[in-house]
Amino acid sequence: MSEISGDSRLPRTFHKTFKPERQYIGAMLKYAGTGRQGDSQEIASATGIPTGTSTGKVPAILDYCRAMGLIQLAGAERSAVKKPELTSFGRIVLLEDPFLKTPITQWIAHLNLCGPIRGADVWYQTFFPGLPSLGMNFERIQLELYLSSVYGVASAGVVGPMIGMYEDDAAFRVCGALSENSGHIVRRPAPVSEEFGFGYGAWILEQIADHFHSAGQVSVTDLDRKAGWRTIPGWDIVNHQRALELVERKGIVEVDRHMEPWLLRPTMPAALAWKRIYDDLP
Repeated sequence: MSEISGDSRLPRTFHKTFKPERQYIGAMLKYAGTGRQGDSQEIASATGIPTGTSTGKVPAILDYCRAMGLIQLAGAERSAVKKPELTSFGRIVLLEDPFLKTPITQWIAHLNLCGPIRGADVWYQTFFPGLPSLGMNFERIQLELYLSSVYGVASAGVVGPMIGMYEDDAAFRVCGALSENSGHIVRRPAPVSEEFGFGYGAWILEQIADHFHSAGQVSVTDLDRKAGWRTIPGWDIVNHQRALELVERKGIVEVDRHMEPWLLRPTMPAALAWKRIYDDLP
């Protein structure tokens, strides 16, 4: 089973309009690495994440880190005192890329953010079930109307900071999963290249563990239907086949192409794959 607890996506307004600024994510990872715990004011004092007497960025950054698969929260989730603990992904990011500068870090964090179990719901709705309605290129008004119909709210402000985070250098512009020009939004598919092999492999192994309880094998169609392993990255037929070949070359899964649909068999523990996600950086 995955090491991250909890089974619910973050609600629509969890972010309080704050973007996930990487310097604050890095500060939160460093705090989690110390094993400390505290309320929002105490965490703000220890990390330098801005906060006021009643509001601030600490709760949003904690939630972003959790939805990105970087931390888990120990103890009661509703407690005012929070004890963030590093996941396998968060631990290697803290060691190798603590300010989330590299494409592989940002893309894996993005894929987790869109996930159906512990992601953030607006991201999930846009990148997973929203694909048939929106496609890979759409107008902002289409996205607003789609999300307003999902939530039963007015369309104004329903998108929140999602698009802006991928256009902001302080956030996830290197990933750039979404970009907007004069109201037209382009969704960029996750790149398939050698340096992403272990990262995608670790992510796929975790989806199998989460959704299929570490089953010995799972079909590619079942894995996409439940976990969105192909839909969330935005891969077409060619790129999804290239991604599988890449992960297979890394010794992470075996792909049985004699069956229809293809079957995936994990051949490496997810914990080991996470430790190697930066092995192929140029």
